[in-house]
This record gives sequence, structure tokens and C-alpha cells, in this order.
Amino acid sequence: MKWIPVYKRELRMLMRRMGNLGYLFSGLLFPMIYLLAFGWGLGDSVNVAGGYIGFLAKGMMAISVMMNSFQQTVISISAARFYYGTFQTLKLSPIGEKSLAFGLAMAGVTRGVFAGVIIALAAWLFFDIATLTIPGIIGLVLTAMCFASFGVAVGMSIKGQEQFSIIVNFFITPMTFFCGSFFPITNLPDMVQMAVKYLPLSLANSLLRLTSWDGSAVISVAILLLTAIAGFAWSVWRLNNYSEFE
Repeated sequence: MKWIPVYKRELRMLMRRMGNLGYLFSGLLFPMIYLLAFGWGLGDSVNVAGGYIGFLAKGMMAISVMMNSFQQTVISISAARFYYGTFQTLKLSPIGEKSLAFGLAMAGVTRGVFAGVIIALAAWLFFDIATLTIPGIIGLVLTAMCFASFGVAVGMSIKGQEQFSIIVNFFITPMTFFCGSFFPITNLPDMVQMAVKYLPLSLANSLLRLTSWDGSAVISVAILLLTAIAGFAWSVWRLNNYSEFE
């Protein structure tokens, strides 16, 4: 359990930010604007089972989990590396690369799940929409694990803010708009459907919209779990090969 001190350190930083109401409201503002703008603007013209507001609310939950698990993890690690100069202290501590990577990843999971729960509560309070089911909860946790693991690896790999912006622009942003958060993937051309169907955010959206287990749920869970393991393995490898003078 050597990862726990790393997790507590990151969690303490998160709690300090959460003590600032501006942090909570800013995290809620982005998905709420999308819910209101797209829900009101497109609600009557997009025909999906259960209504478009409910469909969009689950998509915004998936996006919030992705953003907070991945981006906040990358920002936390890169800030410790480039600005505060504290990451080397963590690296030199006697806890091992696997424990360090796991502690950082679990902090990212906590950020992501917290963001998803906030959106679920907002959807319930403001729109009377129940968004969480058992497959959806499992999907949210696995999605957070997946993106947090890759966030650790990317945070260890980038050389500066410019590289992080490139990753966001070429990978995160396309997933945001093409992975079924705003409209069904079946609306896309066949070739695009094939390209995005098994991306983590598509799988998260699929699980969030299921009400019971079926074969597709098992496949989605398995792929998300394998992707999270691959991201964790990459993060451990990056930590093993990390040098302050890279």
C-alpha cells in the first residue's frame, strides 16, 4: 500500500482547490452550458430514445470524467515537473515506480469520478433525469482509470505546454465530438463509426446508456480495462526511464 501517501498528497491538493467555490462552479459551468445550449437548441430536432436532454446529460458525464481524469492529471504532474520542481522528490522517495504511478492514477480516478457525480446530481436536480445505472457506474470508474493512467504517462512524457496542447487538439477534442456524447455514433458515416466505436469515450457513453447487462457491456468493460492496464504499463515504463534532465 505504498501508493497511499502519493494518493493522499494529490487528494489534499484537490481538497484545497475544492475549498474554493470558484473551482466547483467552473467545473460545473462547462457541462451545464452544453446541456442548456444543446438541450434547448436541439432537443426537439434530435430523436433519441428517452429524450435528448437525458442522452446529452450522460454524454456530458462521460466528457467530464475524461477531462478531469486526463487533463487534470497531466497538469498536476507537468506542473510538479516544470514549475514547482517537486516531482523529483516523489521520484526519489522509496515507494517504487508502480506505487507512484498507481497513486497518481488513483488521484486522477477520484477527480474524474467526482466530476461525473457532480454532473449526475446537476442533471437530477435541474432536469429530473436519473443518469446513473450499474453499467454506467462501472463505465465511469473504468473510464476514469483509463484516462488517468494515460494522463500519468503523458504527464511524464511531454516536454512542455505546447506538446500537451497538441495532444488535446488531436486526440481529446476529436473524441469529445465524435464518440457519441452529443449525438448517436450511428449518425456518422460507416468508416468514421468503425474508427471511433472502440475508443474509450465511445465505450463510456455506451455503458452509461445501458440499463442492464448484455454482451456489449461485457465487451466494453473488457476493452476499457485492457486500455487502462496498457496506460498504467506505459506510465510505469516512463517513470522507470524518467530523468530530470530529459
